[in-house]
Amino acid sequence: MYELYIRRRVEKFLDDLDPSDRERIVKAVLNLAGNPRPYGCEKLMDDIYRIRVGSYRVIYRVEDADRTVDIGKVDRRKERTYRDLRTLFR
Repeated sequence: MYELYIRRRVEKFLDDLDPSDRERIVKAVLNLAGNPRPYGCEKLMDDIYRIRVGSYRVIYRVEDADRTVDIGKVDRRKERTYRDLRTLFR
C-alpha cells in the first residue's frame, strides 16, 4: 500500500464540488493507494501521472522509494490544468 498525501488546495477544490462528483473523485483517489498506476492513467512527465474521473483530472506524483502518492491537483479538463506541472509539487 502507498501512503496518500492530499494537498490543501485539492481539499478546498473538492469541498466546492457537487457531492456526487466529489464521491467519485475521492473513491478514485483512495484507489491510488493500492494501485498508483491504474489502467488508463497517463504519464505526464518523470514521476507525474494523471487519471480521468469523468470530466475531471487528478494529477499526482508517485514516489516508489517512499511508497507515497502526492495528489497535487484536481481540476476540470482544460488547457490550464496541465500548466506548470514541475512547480505543482514543490
